[in-house]
Amino acid sequence: MAEGTNRARNRRDNGSHGRREPRQRCVGVVMTLIDPTGSRHVYEVLRGGHDLPVLETLGEVVSLCGTRANVYVRFSYTPDDRDAEARRERESGNLLPGVPAWPMRPEPWWAAGARVWIARQLSRHAHRAHAGAEPWLVAGEERGRGPDCEPLVARLTPLARIDQSVLTEAEEAYAAWQTRAFRTFAN
Repeated sequence: MAEGTNRARNRRDNGSHGRREPRQRCVGVVMTLIDPTGSRHVYEVLRGGHDLPVLETLGEVVSLCGTRANVYVRFSYTPDDRDAEARRERESGNLLPGVPAWPMRPEPWWAAGARVWIARQLSRHAHRAHAGAEPWLVAGEERGRGPDCEPLVARLTPLARIDQSVLTEAEEAYAAWQTRAFRTFAN
């Protein structure tokens, strides 16, 4: 493989009987992004050149989300919120107080548990992982709601990148839960 597309990942045995630590991406790829609003901004983003762990299973995502409060999933080219233009609302041009991100902690009324909630959040928003945007786990402060009532989060602390295979696993887990829930309701 060419150096720019090398997807080799580090695997380290942490001495836990075959259980591995989350993989990390070794080599980055520079992408040039043109601002779709027509402004003259051109962004260069180093994809995969981060030192964040890459979570490869739904279980790893659930485990990390259980270690701290205020964990969100964010779909974007980079895990942080440094680019103010990315926070600009398209219709009005107003600067939003944060970036869209969705909570990974279940609401108090959710009775199906954290794993199903997290699978639901990932599968409901997986369509946002397009054109190079990737799912990231971040910690942050909710600062308001966006134009579609999505939570807006600021002061982000990137925690990990979620591998694309987890989105598939989440969709399967959520669909399985929906099927069980429907069978229970129908009886």
